[in-house]
Amino acid sequence: MERRQLVGLKPQSYEHPLDKKALDALQSTGGLETLVRKVNEWGFERMLRVQLTGSHLQVTADSFPELHETARRAAAAIDLPSLPDLYVSAGAGINAFTAGVGKPLIVVSSEAIDALSADELLFVIGHEMGHIKSGHVLYYQIAEFLPVIGSLIGGLTLGLGELAGVGLQVALLNWKRMSEFSADRAGLLACQDPSVALGVMMKLAGLPRSRYASANTEDFIAQARAFETLDADTLSWIARRLSAMDQSHPWTVHRAQQILLWIDAGDYEKLLTADHQGPRPMLGPTFCTACGTRLTQAAQFCSGCGLRLAAPA
Repeated sequence: MERRQLVGLKPQSYEHPLDKKALDALQSTGGLETLVRKVNEWGFERMLRVQLTGSHLQVTADSFPELHETARRAAAAIDLPSLPDLYVSAGAGINAFTAGVGKPLIVVSSEAIDALSADELLFVIGHEMGHIKSGHVLYYQIAEFLPVIGSLIGGLTLGLGELAGVGLQVALLNWKRMSEFSADRAGLLACQDPSVALGVMMKLAGLPRSRYASANTEDFIAQARAFETLDADTLSWIARRLSAMDQSHPWTVHRAQQILLWIDAGDYEKLLTADHQGPRPMLGPTFCTACGTRLTQAAQFCSGCGLRLAAPA
């Protein structure tokens, strides 16, 4: 199928309101700037990049031509200015993640490559690129690798428990879960086929390989539409307990429900057919890499720590 290239697409046009609400709550939680500063001081991102690039296979146009082309198409569809480095990991399960604020990279599991069609990989890679486009990566990688950061910082300074209290950890993991809804929307804008996005959700939910060819998508859609939407107080109660269990993603059926609600509201179709031309979004990170302060598009210096920001290319 021919896909539209959404030139000028701004992340604010597809970001989920629960993502924005959780981000506001996270940034108002005490201790966040201290945690980000300590992570930056101890060079965690550099160590993470060395570990990831030293452990996984890099995707190039020669080594994995189909996967490289899928990534190129995803970036073009959602107007990501530059193509992130892409790696394949030996990790089990259908999985992918993003790391690196200044120079992002995406890691996709080999099982995901084997289990997913080319269009489904377009959704998954587009999802990860959505995290990059929205400037999620700084907080995302702290949340994703919180246990690793805890053991690293714990052995060197005050310990994660003193740097990141329970309230901060809950807020961080809750925001990460909500950010997945925004990234799912970016994935859908990349693949531009709701049935593909829902097919990925079915496989993530546990669809056996033996049923891939005969899976009943309509039954899954009915299940997603029937999923109970909990009130805010109940969700808050559950969020605290999910954080205690290190639950980093929303329930898969809940993710499918949110995709369907976005489509039903007409917002997905509006973005596909809209003219996105106008001032391009800021190409650099939307958060200061030193202190985590949110940046404005025109900012030349961080308002939180005074760091001079790189000019957009």
